[in-house]
Amino acid sequence: MLDVAIIGAGLAGIHCGQKIQQAGQQVALFDKSRGVGGRLATRRIAAQPLDHGLPYWEILGAHTAALTETLVAADLLKPWSVATTNRLDPEIWQTLAGEQRWMVPAGMTAIAKYLAQDLTIHRSQRLIHLEEVAGHWRLTFEQGETVRARQVVLALPLPQVITLTYSFITVRDRLAEIFYAPALSLMVGYDQFDWRFPWQALRLSQHPRWRTISYEGQKRSPGNFTLVCQTTGNFAQNYLETADLTTVATTLLDELQNLFTLPTPQWWQIQRWRYALPATNYGQAYYRFATDSPLIACGDWCLGNGIEGAIAAGLATGDALLSV
Repeated sequence: MLDVAIIGAGLAGIHCGQKIQQAGQQVALFDKSRGVGGRLATRRIAAQPLDHGLPYWEILGAHTAALTETLVAADLLKPWSVATTNRLDPEIWQTLAGEQRWMVPAGMTAIAKYLAQDLTIHRSQRLIHLEEVAGHWRLTFEQGETVRARQVVLALPLPQVITLTYSFITVRDRLAEIFYAPALSLMVGYDQFDWRFPWQALRLSQHPRWRTISYEGQKRSPGNFTLVCQTTGNFAQNYLETADLTTVATTLLDELQNLFTLPTPQWWQIQRWRYALPATNYGQAYYRFATDSPLIACGDWCLGNGIEGAIAAGLATGDALLSV
């Protein structure tokens, strides 16, 4: 039997797992994906890694500042120029100065792999049922496997937490819904193009369709002409239930070609992120359910502030479990 089972191998789950394991307890992480890292996601297309989740790494507080030093020392991070604007005119974009952020030449998921290298992680394991039995938890996964654990952490987007706990958590103990801004990530490859901008990624605060535009190819080699562009939540909301995203991808590609005077792409792919960014947050580092056996939920929805909040929530959850 495990001391702690953690569902979700994003930054919150990984940091919680590290804390528990360092204290000498037996812990394992389970994730429905084939990889680790959550939105620290990298997809390989045409032999090139593309960061279609988090486009770049940035310092947002004390936890990310300390981790950035560690990652730079491990030679995982390189400087990356990001401009921010509320202006919609591409001619103005050509004059914007970028500020230093960080990118990962091997792909953003390399950060998660580095942090999780000493943890036991079971991939492609989707939890479908959670039941408290005689002082412990019995977890049932989609393929039929069962696992027993004395304590459970649900390091997941809040809607998934609610789905897993709805059948046995009383109304009094149910969390209020946290609203998420979704996103569509459009990955595009070209034979070549002329890049006329002094920055490598652009964050747009007022554009009706685009939130970030990243010259992904410059992370890897001068001859890699790829872009990863993420839409706003309001735009993506209209397509969350659309089975085939070809039509919306075509519309977005046409707009990109007009904005940046781009040629016809060689290939493209589009990814839907249903829970890209919490639009609100819980205001505390974790939520402890009123169960006899410890059950805690955490994630970036707890404190907000992106990767900084996810790390803080995971560490605080680990401390809470160790104090039981």
